[in-house]
Amino acid sequence: MSKSIAVPEDLYNKAAELAAKEHVSVEEFVSEVLANRLASREYIESRARLFNRDEFERALAEIPDVEPDEQDRL
Repeated sequence: MSKSIAVPEDLYNKAAELAAKEHVSVEEFVSEVLANRLASREYIESRARLFNRDEFERALAEIPDVEPDEQDRL
């Protein structure tokens, strides 16, 4: 299946430039970038579902409340 989308010309030109450097078509380049972005999002969401606020608070409570060393100060 093929779909068309409108993108700003400058964005298309950047994608075309990068696609040329990788020796692939703009369509292949955009498809790969989109697939990677979606996979990254799915991964982050799956990791976020593992978050447990109580465990996080417990871990924070174990960190000593001390001033940073001189070389670590901003």
